Amino acid sequence: MSLSLSKKAFGFPLAIIIVLVGVLLPATEGLAHEGILALSVLFATVVLLICETLPMGVTGLLALVVAAILGIAPIGGVFSGFGTTTVIFAIAVFSLTAIVMKSDLAIRLTVFMVRIAGAKSSRLVLAFMIAGGLLSAIMNDSATLVLFLGFSDTVLEHAGHEKGKSRLAKCLYLGSAFAVFMGGMATPAGSSLNVLGLGLVEQITGQSISFLGWTIAAAPVAILMIPVCWLAVIKIFKPEPISTESLASFVERANGLGRLSAEEIKTLILIVGIPVLWILGTWIPILNVTTVSVVGLALMCAPGMNLLTFEEFQKSVPWTIVIMIGAVLSIGGFVGATGGVAYFGELFLNSGIMALGVFLTFLIITAVIYFVHSVVPVGPAFATILIPPLMAYCIAAGYSPAIPAIILPCILSGNMLFPMNPGLALSYKDNVYRFGEVFKAGIGPVMVLVVLLALWVPFATSALGIAL
Repeated sequence: MSLSLSKKAFGFPLAIIIVLVGVLLPATEGLAHEGILALSVLFATVVLLICETLPMGVTGLLALVVAAILGIAPIGGVFSGFGTTTVIFAIAVFSLTAIVMKSDLAIRLTVFMVRIAGAKSSRLVLAFMIAGGLLSAIMNDSATLVLFLGFSDTVLEHAGHEKGKSRLAKCLYLGSAFAVFMGGMATPAGSSLNVLGLGLVEQITGQSISFLGWTIAAAPVAILMIPVCWLAVIKIFKPEPISTESLASFVERANGLGRLSAEEIKTLILIVGIPVLWILGTWIPILNVTTVSVVGLALMCAPGMNLLTFEEFQKSVPWTIVIMIGAVLSIGGFVGATGGVAYFGELFLNSGIMALGVFLTFLIITAVIYFVHSVVPVGPAFATILIPPLMAYCIAAGYSPAIPAIILPCILSGNMLFPMNPGLALSYKDNVYRFGEVFKAGIGPVMVLVVLLALWVPFATSALGIAL
């Protein structure tokens, strides 16, 4: 039996044992029996996710049914998380990815980057990373990375660089991946885990993070990290130059596209206009991210626009992620209602790490979570367990409770150490780079990232402006 199959088979017995322990344990001084049951379901779910026993979405749905069977909440109540605006936003926002992937704007963007960079390959890598970071702020990280890997292949082919031997290929592949992860943390729309963080804040505190508030709190770190990642990649791999003849051939071929088509102009208007409306929603409540995303989707499918069919939209939505977001919000709901979040948060607050001060506390927590998540890539599980108690800590320390909902998605959405994370694994192909080369290029940026995030807590609190 393979190691992967053994891990999957191990998940069910361990999850069952955890639930049985919850059934048998009596109530404690600080936690009722229902709270113990709720926590047992949560930890059993985490085990199934880590062991990859079932598809992620199926695991989430199963957890909710088990909660109903155990009497933690009625069958209708356990699915309450699916009725939140967070889930609707998570579905609708993928329409932006779909229309960009469908148009020729992506090809035009590649030509634009090549023209700016010229034959200087290190400048081309930076152009790719800046563009990838910007797009991933409003598009799904994985879709953006797939798009930029395609751009990279086009450039490498015309430049005569062979993947597996080219240092430029290593820089473009890893540089694009690192930049996409950084850009994905800049706005709520950048990652599905960001959406999950938004939902947990609203569910636990009753408050919401505005699009602009999140962006002001997180984007500066993302912007600072792009050149840090770029320097690490080009200094480690030292990309070869590109011949001017190759560039001329590539640009000439792309010029055949002609002027922007009507469809491209409409797509450009929407991918610029929708984020602008999200930002205006900070002051105009009706322009919240969910409303704008759904109306934007309707416009894309409307007669006269015809940018997207519903069938194309359905294919663009990662339904497993959407189901898991609804399931995690539902689990968080009944764990909180039965006292599990408060109990777990109190244990966390009473641990020694909380006496170290905000900077050291977040530095240690983010560093440990980052390295653990590098080999156990189950972001939703980490977010569900750690965000609520860290919110309690921030309130006690005088900082915004929304801070953990921003910081944790920033370190859980992507990975720059090992290509075991689903996001980075997309770039681990065609022998472009070796397994160990990721760590070599990524360890420096990771260390800078965790320090920046820990230092950023006071500023992020001011930016968010959430009353404590």
